[in-house]
Amino acid sequence: MNFRRSMTALVAVVALAGSALTASAQSNTLTLYQGTQLNGRLQQAIDTGTAHVGDRFVMDVVPPYPSGNPAFQGAIIAGEVTSVTPAAQGRKASLGLQFDYLRLADGSTVDISANMTSDQKNQQQKNGGHVALTTLGGMLLGNALGKTIFHTGGGGIVGAAGGLLYGINKQSNFSLPTGSNVQITLNQTVTIRRQSGP
Repeated sequence: MNFRRSMTALVAVVALAGSALTASAQSNTLTLYQGTQLNGRLQQAIDTGTAHVGDRFVMDVVPPYPSGNPAFQGAIIAGEVTSVTPAAQGRKASLGLQFDYLRLADGSTVDISANMTSDQKNQQQKNGGHVALTTLGGMLLGNALGKTIFHTGGGGIVGAAGGLLYGINKQSNFSLPTGSNVQITLNQTVTIRRQSGP
């Protein structure tokens, strides 16, 4: 009789320990579902005028965290530049970014696939000096051509129009400055297996 009670108690203890381990294992995983949005702040600037394919970047995960979970405090997202087109005459600047992994403050890491859905892009505006210089250059060239070839004084106006068109047609680079906020959206569900504490 005592043996039977002892065995029953032992089975109950083992079952309780097993359920505790299962609960512990579940609490050590963190699932982010497809469509989850993560907010980050860039640690360095990325500029279409100076960036190169393969350049690495890191951004700090910042609030609001997914589901308000404080486990994301101190986390980072790392990635790289996959394509870059500097601005030129008649060509718009473009930038392609790939987000590779998410690392929590405890070192737990998971590969991610995500798209950037929001950013704080700074456009490098065409300044008046550039437009004025191209207009002035166009006027001088047009004036010289008008006098020497066509023996007329109207070349300056035609050249000015051409210079102005060139100035306006010159596209601008843009940058994501250091400290700018970026929001990404996950393309797939991922599960982070948290590292055990000491």
